[in-house]
Amino acid sequence: MTIRIRQNALQGLQFTATASSHDLPIDMPPPEGDGPDPHDLFDTSLGACKALTVTLYARRKGIPLMSIDVDVQRDDSEERKGVYRLKTVLTLNGDLTEEQRQELLNVAGRCPVHKLMTQTEIQVSAELAPA
Repeated sequence: MTIRIRQNALQGLQFTATASSHDLPIDMPPPEGDGPDPHDLFDTSLGACKALTVTLYARRKGIPLMSIDVDVQRDDSEERKGVYRLKTVLTLNGDLTEEQRQELLNVAGRCPVHKLMTQTEIQVSAELAPA
């Protein structure tokens, strides 16, 4: 899969990412722009993965989850030192037992993006397109 990032205007800071034929805005945070910025999209991927993973698991297991909200809290105060902290807070709505709530929390910790961010060696390369 290729995600394309295109600059919206020459020398501007607003871009559009196209992923699976869906457009996502990318900008800088205030005061330079209106956001969301690349860090927001990185953090969003974690929260979205947890929400989808928990919802699908609950459906498959017949757990009466009505809805889920995920807040992703970022602490990037030590990012330049190599530490980027993300905390997710799940709000589970439905007639759930405490056991079911804990089961869903455990499942959230195993979502694919969480694993990707914490257990996988990610290799990134950059190259120039032909002139």
